[in-house]
Amino acid sequence: MPVAIPRPLLPPPRRRLLLALFAAVAVAVAATTVVAPAASAAPPARLGPTVTRTDTPPTGYEVTFRYRAHEDVQQVHVYGDWFYSRPENITCQDCGDARPPAEWQPGDVAATPWHILPMSKGPDGVWTLTTPLPAGTFRYAFTHDCANELATGCTLHDDPANRWQIQPQYPGAPGAVRSTIYVPASRKFPTYDTGYQAPVARVGRLESRRYTSPLSTNPAGVHDIVVYLPHGYDPHRATPYPTLYLSHGSGDHSTAWTMQGVAHLILENAIADRAVQPMVIVSTDFNGLPGGNEGYVNELRNNIFPFVEQNYRVSTRAQDRAFAGFSAGGSRAYTLMYDHTDLFGYHAAWSAGGPAATQAQIDSMKAVAGGIMIGTGLQDRLGNIAENSQRNAAALRAAGVELDEYNVPGVHTWHVWRPLLDHYLRTLTFRATTTGLDVTSAPAGASDHSRVTATATVDAVSTSTTAPAGRVDFYAGDTHLGSAPVHNGVARLNKTIHRGLNAPVVAHYRGDTLFNASQSAPVDAR
Repeated sequence: MPVAIPRPLLPPPRRRLLLALFAAVAVAVAATTVVAPAASAAPPARLGPTVTRTDTPPTGYEVTFRYRAHEDVQQVHVYGDWFYSRPENITCQDCGDARPPAEWQPGDVAATPWHILPMSKGPDGVWTLTTPLPAGTFRYAFTHDCANELATGCTLHDDPANRWQIQPQYPGAPGAVRSTIYVPASRKFPTYDTGYQAPVARVGRLESRRYTSPLSTNPAGVHDIVVYLPHGYDPHRATPYPTLYLSHGSGDHSTAWTMQGVAHLILENAIADRAVQPMVIVSTDFNGLPGGNEGYVNELRNNIFPFVEQNYRVSTRAQDRAFAGFSAGGSRAYTLMYDHTDLFGYHAAWSAGGPAATQAQIDSMKAVAGGIMIGTGLQDRLGNIAENSQRNAAALRAAGVELDEYNVPGVHTWHVWRPLLDHYLRTLTFRATTTGLDVTSAPAGASDHSRVTATATVDAVSTSTTAPAGRVDFYAGDTHLGSAPVHNGVARLNKTIHRGLNAPVVAHYRGDTLFNASQSAPVDAR
């Protein structure tokens, strides 16, 4: 309906302003279908979750869930991974305090099992629940007329207003919970340091890809992966990207690591912090692959690697690939780490006990180009995983295998695997360096002194568009000769020393924000 604008007796500037205001109203009226409600009626409730900062205990934030079910449904519950326990009270899998988030306490860990929380139905037919939540990423679903407190036997419904970007790629794919919510940390009521998994403004692209797989039985002849291309991905970049391959655990498939694990957000936050270089993430699916762990290895070698390397600008070298898996995926990580170190330069096994290694396997692990990480939740009682993981890490270290052991409070949940991935990215993946050294000497002015020139060459093990920077320290025995900056991969020190200091020289590269430290072998002056 056109809006009539009278011609007021106003000065030209005010007249133009009034005309603009009336025009804006006319556009809004034309673009909106208006149903005349009663004067006191409230606008319809927005569906989906809403995160609100409250600055009140216990967590400083709350989340309101709004969900519309079929009118025949008598009761709706929210089912989510936000029940808490004191660490010392978790004496077995699914043991603990099972306190709801409204009763969260400092020092709590997220524990299993999940429980259901009742929602209330409003006069508009929308079911709602408002609950405090600590910082972090949470999974949730809804149940309809479910009488079991643990939702056992009940159908789980994802949130239509907050669905995962990528839905299951084939019928029967495991992983029923397909909605997540992120809650920031409160400064006034701090809970967990989870900013590394926060949503980012600049995000890359998630792709659901299907490739030919003669090994696959489900789906027959083909299989699925989820690929994440980092923000700014350039298919024509001169330097190929390194690739991180991830494996889920039992009961999940290839969507799990980016949707439940928010691996892509963890990566982008690390890139923004200049703690890691851009990389491609490939989330695999071990379901429907016969042959157990070895069958999965064959799938990687024969089908996944060729597909990824033909379709994306990624390196084909082993030292430019990293692998990580948890639980059943951690078992596959051990198989790769023990018996197939030629496929990856970096290995990580999480929440998996791991078998004892043979001497041949230990020797193979000592030659890994990049690095090895083992980690677990410290309260993971599923098959004594926490104890077995720590025991196996200690045995490997005692056998001379260099590894990074990183354990966090928690049980067998994503609240453990997300920080393990963050640690892996920021401390290990594609950060390895090698340091070479050349030392020459010549007589100095005094007969008992020599002029030593030590030249260290620092190289990145993995492909990178950035060269290592920082400084190199030079030592003769325990004597610090001095340090020098790294320019274009080279650090050089000229030093006059007493000839009585007759010890080989060693160069220690300190590392920088993108690269880890390394040191040369001892070198005698020529």
